[in-house]
Amino acid sequence: MKFYKKIFVSLYLLLLASSHLISQEKFSIENQPTALVEALGLPNHGILKKNAKGMVYLDISNKFISLSNLIDLPGQIISASINPGAIGAHIPVFLESEHFVPDELGKTFYFDVLDIRSSLVKTKNGLIKPWEITINSPDLEKIRKKYNFSLLKDNFCIRIGRQLPTAPEGSEKIVTLSHYNFSNVPTLPIAAKGDFISVHSDEILATALKVDSVGQLCIKNNGFAYVNVNNEFIESIAPLLPIEGNFNPLVTSAKAMGAHISVFYEDEMIGHKIWLLEEAGEWFKFEVKEIRYLERKTSNGKTRLWLIAVDAPALQRLRTHYGLKPKLQGHDFHITIGTEKFEIESSTIFPEVDAA
Repeated sequence: MKFYKKIFVSLYLLLLASSHLISQEKFSIENQPTALVEALGLPNHGILKKNAKGMVYLDISNKFISLSNLIDLPGQIISASINPGAIGAHIPVFLESEHFVPDELGKTFYFDVLDIRSSLVKTKNGLIKPWEITINSPDLEKIRKKYNFSLLKDNFCIRIGRQLPTAPEGSEKIVTLSHYNFSNVPTLPIAAKGDFISVHSDEILATALKVDSVGQLCIKNNGFAYVNVNNEFIESIAPLLPIEGNFNPLVTSAKAMGAHISVFYEDEMIGHKIWLLEEAGEWFKFEVKEIRYLERKTSNGKTRLWLIAVDAPALQRLRTHYGLKPKLQGHDFHITIGTEKFEIESSTIFPEVDAA
């Protein structure tokens, strides 16, 4: 039986390859025959349920989520949760926003697996690339039509996980300098002016220059890439700053990220399909230039973000190698020291009023 399923999958994927469906704006149907064969062999039915938030869904076997381990792709897939308290593998039928509960809760519904696809979705927390199994279910279509609901915009599907960038295995053990440090490719100079205030202090600058100006390129689980630098940039500089308000230095404890230079935001990595950051683990040089702060006024008072501006030509070359602008969001590379906060003065909250 499995042999015939493999033949079917091969013919199906061949048909898709010549079809306009293979690459639409919203999603791409992926060539994942191993995972698709396994999906076709899993139980194709589930029980209609409702969660605490009001979503009505078909509760199905968690083995569908386990298929994420069979996906062959660059980067990594973070599987959908099957932990206690999580919904686990499911097919949304009525969304929370639809505020509807059908009479058929507790009944069994059937479906057929169609394909495996991925998409790029913009959420309030940034870009994500979910992987899903698309299914066909006349039963679920009928129940929506029965209550005068149109079909779901993105079809019925089972989300199995989301794709995230990663580093090469063993990258944390690399001790070599990146070749970008020695390139002659021209780069942009550090900004002479901008939305920042430069603080001139020979003592602070001399202290910063004593710290090793080299760090290792790392990547977090969410895809954020940064250069890990010596925590002395925070611990030795923070006490010397001309602080006037309440100051909170960046945390440098063992479990914290500590002193670092941001290189790629996760949205850039996902949007530009940088799934495997080959240079992760390599070491990058930089040069301390000056102390700055960015001042912002908020409803809770004034804040100052203190930082060390650095010149990092190697990081500019790395970014342009991946088709990005040389500087992250157009700003100079920097090491954040901490945040200074000023409380709102009482006269600002309760202005004096002349007696009539």
